[in-house]
Amino acid sequence: MFKHILVAVDGSTYSQQALPTAIEVAKKFGSDVFVLHVSEHDRGRAVVYPLETPADATRLVGHAVKAIRDAGITAKGERRDIAAGHVAKAIVETATANQIDLIVMGSRGLSDVQGLLLGSVTHKVIQMAHIPVLVDRVAAVKEPSTVAARETTQTAALVAG
Repeated sequence: MFKHILVAVDGSTYSQQALPTAIEVAKKFGSDVFVLHVSEHDRGRAVVYPLETPADATRLVGHAVKAIRDAGITAKGERRDIAAGHVAKAIVETATANQIDLIVMGSRGLSDVQGLLLGSVTHKVIQMAHIPVLVDRVAAVKEPSTVAARETTQTAALVAG
């Protein structure tokens, strides 16, 4: 059913939670996993300003690919550099170009209205994608630094083309 899975990572707690979900789905369906990190940059008058270093972004992808491979799953990764505000489009384009069957992403668990107002990347991907999107939502807790206190709910948002 899902032969090729894309998991989008950005270094946040929310995206890190999506990684074990992608691994679990890949094991169940015998899928390979494509790790994608989209680095944004702002454009000044004459200079492009990266919002993170290329080394940090490459390291993030490398750690995710290693975790997936350590779980016995075939994985590869890519870092894309794009203009700020176009992350969702880059995720969907990468999924299409790599014949991805499922996109896995983390989410802060915002409501639809909050997602629209705040411009949630996950919300935009759900709207733009023509393939299923699995959203791993992390429930809000009083102490976000306490991993054990986090409760995770998984919500599948299937988007039909």
